[in-house]
Amino acid sequence: MKSAISSTYLFNIIFIFLVVVFAFVMGTIAYYKSFKVNKNILAIIEKYEGYNQYSRDEIEQSMGEIGYNISRSGATCPNRSGVMQDTTTSKYRYCVYYNANDGKNGSTSFYYYGVVTYMSIDLPFVNIFLRIPIYTKSNRIYRFGSVSTNRG
Repeated sequence: MKSAISSTYLFNIIFIFLVVVFAFVMGTIAYYKSFKVNKNILAIIEKYEGYNQYSRDEIEQSMGEIGYNISRSGATCPNRSGVMQDTTTSKYRYCVYYNANDGKNGSTSFYYYGVVTYMSIDLPFVNIFLRIPIYTKSNRIYRFGSVSTNRG
């Protein structure tokens, strides 16, 4: 009788361990996917030297290819430092922020972009649906010469 009770506790411990390990692995995979989307968006913005029509078109195409399935559906972007770029025409939910560094004599020597995408966790059996924002910044993009600071 004693061995039957101890095996039940052992099965419970193994079950809890497996649930925790699978939750950790699934969270890691979801974070990796959203971080990959962020880096892809930033690479496209750096390629076109800013968030413009060319970068918007390529971002739309690449997000469809990657499989980023979080739609905009009336959501607003969180407040971050910098000037928020207009991403409302996109069918995907991401936010782009433009930040300029003020150098000597009020000139801007470099600028960078920040991107927010969302990590999605959907547990249908427990009816939990989370969207966790992931924020990354681009490398410095140096401005040589007199270029307008209006990016949009």
